[in-house]
Amino acid sequence: MKTVARFATLEQAQAAKMNLGAAGIEAFIPDEMSAGIVPMFFVNKPGIRLQVVKEDEKRAKSILEEGLESDFTG
Repeated sequence: MKTVARFATLEQAQAAKMNLGAAGIEAFIPDEMSAGIVPMFFVNKPGIRLQVVKEDEKRAKSILEEGLESDFTG
């Protein structure tokens, strides 16, 4: 599995996971249980990880970058 993004909140990670799923990419949040139970644990960590299989890494990053751009451009 390859980490394609890190998020400050579980909600952000889940939204990105859904966006990838809509594009046919299966994604996994390995920190999901920890972040749901003890969210403040990730305050001092680099973020909640979103991972995909290696073969989907480039496409997933591209989709996530497009999503960020559209968030800021309307």
